[in-house]
Amino acid sequence: MVLWLDHASKESEILINTDKPVRVSLDSILKQGTVNEKRGHLALAFNFLLDHEIGKLKLTDFNARPPGKQFHIIAMADPQGGDAFAFDNLRTRMRIHNAFIQESVALVNRLPIDPLFSVVIGDIVDAWGYPEDFEQMRQYLQKLDMPVLYELGNHETENKSPFSPGYNMKLFDNYFAAQKRMNGTENLLYSFDAGDWHFIVWPDPLRDEFWETHPHYFEWLKQDLEAHQDMPVMVFQHVPSHPMGINPLINYCESVSVKRLFLDTLAEHGNVKYVLSGHVHIPVRASFKTAVSYKGMNLINLPAAGYRPRAFGESDWYGGPSQGVAVIEFNGRDAEITFKCVTGEEYTYPQDLPEFDEKRYPLWLNPKWDLAAEKQVVNGDFTDGLSGWKQRYVYMEDENPSNICEVRAADREHLHCLYLYSRCRGYQAPGQDRWPQALNKAVQAIRVDPGETPLIELDYKLDKEHCDFNGVCGAYVWIEGFEGSVKLLNMVYSLHWMWYNMGGKAGLLRTVPPVQMDLNAETGRWHHAVLNPKHDDRQFNENEPFDTSGLDRLVISIGTWNINDGDEQPFAVYINRVQRRNGSVLSSVNGVKLQPKPKEKQWWRSKLTPFTHTAGEHRYVLEMDRNYKPEQE
Repeated sequence: MVLWLDHASKESEILINTDKPVRVSLDSILKQGTVNEKRGHLALAFNFLLDHEIGKLKLTDFNARPPGKQFHIIAMADPQGGDAFAFDNLRTRMRIHNAFIQESVALVNRLPIDPLFSVVIGDIVDAWGYPEDFEQMRQYLQKLDMPVLYELGNHETENKSPFSPGYNMKLFDNYFAAQKRMNGTENLLYSFDAGDWHFIVWPDPLRDEFWETHPHYFEWLKQDLEAHQDMPVMVFQHVPSHPMGINPLINYCESVSVKRLFLDTLAEHGNVKYVLSGHVHIPVRASFKTAVSYKGMNLINLPAAGYRPRAFGESDWYGGPSQGVAVIEFNGRDAEITFKCVTGEEYTYPQDLPEFDEKRYPLWLNPKWDLAAEKQVVNGDFTDGLSGWKQRYVYMEDENPSNICEVRAADREHLHCLYLYSRCRGYQAPGQDRWPQALNKAVQAIRVDPGETPLIELDYKLDKEHCDFNGVCGAYVWIEGFEGSVKLLNMVYSLHWMWYNMGGKAGLLRTVPPVQMDLNAETGRWHHAVLNPKHDDRQFNENEPFDTSGLDRLVISIGTWNINDGDEQPFAVYINRVQRRNGSVLSSVNGVKLQPKPKEKQWWRSKLTPFTHTAGEHRYVLEMDRNYKPEQE
């Protein structure tokens, strides 16, 4: 809850009526930074929230001229440069970024237009907000013959920066100093008018506890949009609020609650026309394929100005590189966005973008525990296609897709099966950031009454021709248990290899570590699995299991995954007859009791070889020891 205090003094008090009232003075908050109070199970934290770093600017504040109805601006995402020789360690990838940054700046200076300003949509520097890197970027960007605006991204502060207790703004000192040297302003969240348009620059540090200690930013955003509801609005945010379809952008983005609150706030008055983002280092083709409309807002993720792209599994339309800038032309209340590559190609985004189907991909803006749930598995025999099952949005290549999730026949007896297939994404261009992929799944929630012991049964058969048993890949049944919004159960049943960190930050791995169980991976036959997640959690959990007697739902995810590096390493499986019943039998496959997953079949980065960056490339498959033994840990 955010309170805006008018005519406040040190003696001003906040009174919260509980069984035992809580009374806190403004003076105590100012002195302590955070005042913590507990009343039974209720924990209260009182912070004093500043607002000097947010507000509306005038064009003259950053030396921009008043435009007419027709003008241009430049949007530049993720240059991520800096002083590659400022420290003793080798900063090869920064040198690569710097070269493309200089190319992007030169590209802008060659344009036959006179832009009003340029905005850098986060990740100005490549490290963690060091003054040396900000100064090098100033030298690059000051060559642009226009004011340059900054937006806060996740590389402008130290990794794992603490934003509590209190209102800790010291972490932004380097950013504020660099911003002031660049354009004379010192702001994290700000807006301004130009021509017929209103612009909002939204910070995205992507740090734990930032939004918990800055909730008033959403209140200010709501007021700012209401005050300008008769103007078309363009918003710049670093981390995209629409899905990209690759694994890093599940756990390397804002939480579901932040995305939902942000988009709902933007859509309230219908005046936001564009939301432009960065962070992804997306190729040009993928930028166009993932651009969507949501509640009347066009959401576009821009390729980087300096950073090399992440792996989306296919070449760009022209082969690449994809670095460049977006040129935005305004004509009255209309806008047109064209991305110009440093190699000379240019592509204009369509005015009408496909609508994001939230019903098909509900997990992007809704937590798992909030999925609609029935008492029994809906369409567990898949005779009605994928009806009743939810999917993650997965980026699909135009040709030879690396992930398949569809209903097809396995044999004459099994005419309707869920077929899941994953392989390493293709087009392994040098420098592309490659993460394991585990988004290829079908998901469903079922209701559980308190005290019940739910069993999940299913039949499965491996597609032998598309299973690489020498590869790091596999299939899984992931069962998560919730009591309300609280996750208490995290069971993973898998075939062949399993990615221990599946779900990442969004999977609450630190709160509820997964319990890994092994499934029979024999080929050439159908297997019948009976899974008792509550019993397996109690028996095999190496940590202290939570009390699961009050579980009210299970979320079942059935999918395939791949390490997404090196050879194709495909894995494919047919699933049939998924059903739920109650009982106390032990988990088994074909009547044989299940055992924990061997440690040597659980994979995570750095487990078998050190996870490193080599000139910006993530490496973790090279020199992998296939004869790994658990005692080597």
